[in-house]
Parts: sequence; C-alpha cells; structure tokens
Amino acid sequence: MSLTTSSDIEDLIDQIDILAIATPDDKINECQYFLNLASNEKDNDKFRWLISAFFNAAYSFFEITSLSAYNAFNDPENGDPIEDGEALDAIRCYVRVFQNSKNPSFVKTSGLHEITEKLYNLRKGNTHHYPLSIMKVGESVPEDFHFGYLKGEGTPALEFCREVMEIIFELNKKI
Repeated sequence: MSLTTSSDIEDLIDQIDILAIATPDDKINECQYFLNLASNEKDNDKFRWLISAFFNAAYSFFEITSLSAYNAFNDPENGDPIEDGEALDAIRCYVRVFQNSKNPSFVKTSGLHEITEKLYNLRKGNTHHYPLSIMKVGESVPEDFHFGYLKGEGTPALEFCREVMEIIFELNKKI
C-alpha cells in the first residue's frame, strides 16, 4: 500500500485496532502464566500440558527477541533493518542465533547456555518426537513432578522452569 496523502495515513490509522497489538512483554507474561498454572496443578496430564505450553512460550520468547534485535532500527536512507548489536550480544549469552541471509526476516535459535540447551532439547522432543515424561517422585505435587521416566534420574520440573524464567527476566533486563 502506497501512502501518498495525509488522508491515506489517517485511513490506515483508522483501520488499526491498537488493543489487538500485544505488548513487548507478552511472551514473558505468557511464560509466567503457564508456569503459574503448572505450579498449582496436581494432575499429571494437565501438568504436562501446561509445561509443554510453557516450553513453547519460552522458545518463542527467544525467537521473537532475536528477530527483534536483528530488526531493531531502520536505515533512514533506505529503510533496511539495522541490528541492535548490544541486544544480540546479550541474547547470544543464552542462545545461538542464526539469521537466514536469503530471508532476513527468518531467525532461528538453539540452546547455548546449560539451561536453554536443556529447554530446547526438552521442547524439541516434546514437539517433534514424544510427549513429555513426567514422574511423580513424592507426595508433594506439583513440586515432586520430575522430567524423565527413569527413577532416581529425573529433573525437578518446576525448579527447572523457574530457572528458565530467571534467564528470561535477566535477558529482558539487558536488552
């Protein structure tokens, strides 16, 4: 759409529903929402579903944050995107970031930090291969829900998700 007059701009503005646009913290809020629900869920299946949703929201946070850093500014001369190098440096403390040279609006991330690497592996398995395995290792659920299926070798699920949230909050402060 070519905007040639102030009337064209006003027409475009009239078409925008500002309330439909998510806030910059939307993915953080989404992560926190699913973690809060999981923190009170005692049913194994429902807990697994909520953690799956948390994983997807956390993964999406890193992808969207990385894409935003690559397109942080516009070149005033030609409108091309200019990356925010400081933000990308901060992001790269936690995830590897790859931008497709043929399609700059496509950014892919993978886990780099010990926590994000585990997050990405758990999410990938859950999304592409098999549902999460959740064990009940004690009577104090949901705190006693662990990832895995081998007794004595699981990872405390909520503790791990809280560590992911700490990284998300930490990164958000840096960018």
